[in-house]
Parts: sequence; structure tokens; C-alpha cells
Amino acid sequence: MAERGPPAYAWDWFSRQKLLWREARSRLAGGGGPLAGRYAAVEDRRDVLPLLRADYPHDPDVRRAVDETIAEVAFLGRVDVSFAELGVRTAPRGMRWWWTALTGEPLDGPQAARQAPTEVPEQLVLGDLAVLDPEPALDDVAGGYGDRRH
Repeated sequence: MAERGPPAYAWDWFSRQKLLWREARSRLAGGGGPLAGRYAAVEDRRDVLPLLRADYPHDPDVRRAVDETIAEVAFLGRVDVSFAELGVRTAPRGMRWWWTALTGEPLDGPQAARQAPTEVPEQLVLGDLAVLDPEPALDDVAGGYGDRRH
């Protein structure tokens, strides 16, 4: 994980997931200590996100609350499997960053490229599907192509 905390695009993805930031705020507000008062006093996204972003790199309780919320809510607690097994087809860049930060599985960058499958499936060609009649009769087309049995 980056020493300064997540990059802007990861926070952007997190901030668009209302369920995530509200749950993280709720966990922090329900805990004890000075953090509980700070997070209980805010509810709007415009107030919560700057607090989380400022506290995340320095406060282990905030880091734990955010990380656990993402792991449990966004990834359904399934951080013990590979990302491919989650079934997410087109994951946003920010989501992929959080996955890598939480699990250590590289999804972007040179490490991911080395681990990517090198076998590419063969492209399907229409000629493989059926032998096509090179010159369909004009009567077949005018009468509703395929209606007449040969």
C-alpha cells in the first residue's frame, strides 16, 4: 500500500460507493475514543470523505475500518480467493487498487502482465460454423430465404 495512502482514483471509486463510506463512518462513530466523536458529528459525503482521506494514512483504526468495510461489503468477505473468482468482468481501476492493497494480488502493472495468461483463445470464423452456399438463388431470397426446403 502506498505510504501516503490510496491514490486519488482509489478514493474516487470509494467515494462513489455510498454504502462503503457510510459503513466506514458508522463503524468509526460507534467505536470508542476521540475518533467516535469526530465521525459521529459528520454524515454527508462532503464531510466524511475528507476526514477519512486525512486520517487513513496516519490512524490504524481508520485504516482498519476502511479496509474491513471494503473487504466485507465490496468484496463480500471473499478476499481469500483470486480476483477472477469474484466474477467481476470490468472492475474500475479504483476497485482493482483496493483489491491489490487488501490481498496483495497484482491486477495492474508489470507484475500482473507477467502473470496474465499467455494463451489466447482462437478466434471463431464464420466459415467454421457452416458451409455457405456461394450463390443463393434469387427465388430463395424473394420467397423468404430459408423457407423452401431442398
